[in-house]
Amino acid sequence: MKKQFIPFLFLVLIGLAGQAQDKSEIAMIREMWKVEKKDLVREYMALDEKQSAGFWPLYDSYSQERASLATNRMESLENYAKNYTTLTDEQSDDLVKAILKNDKENVDLQEKYYKKMKKVIGSTKAAQFLQMESYFQTQIRAEVQEAIPFIGQIERKKG
Repeated sequence: MKKQFIPFLFLVLIGLAGQAQDKSEIAMIREMWKVEKKDLVREYMALDEKQSAGFWPLYDSYSQERASLATNRMESLENYAKNYTTLTDEQSDDLVKAILKNDKENVDLQEKYYKKMKKVIGSTKAAQFLQMESYFQTQIRAEVQEAIPFIGQIERKKG
């Protein structure tokens, strides 16, 4: 059972790191696409003047709230990395609970801002924004996955 749980934990952590919207994610976006994220959003969304006036304050607010969630995710991932070789069942359980809570909060945040955005830019443009966010998160998740060893590649100490 423990051997099955550890790969699950690893996959959860990959998702956790991949969704981070903090300075490291912004740096990854800059590195991958050679531009600022906000510039990519501006180009992809192609909003008219009226839509822009309503969208950008919401985008900035969303980004601030999401940064807080990303910080929590990254702290969990760092904690996992520090304790990987000695992770107890209790630590594993606490970590998974924190990650799942964070994931739920991220979905709740997206739902909250989708509702707000569709009022000012319409459902299609609001969905377009969420699709773009999902794309960024998927790309970053893949990048992070490449950087983190799979369970079993690093010897674990028995506790």
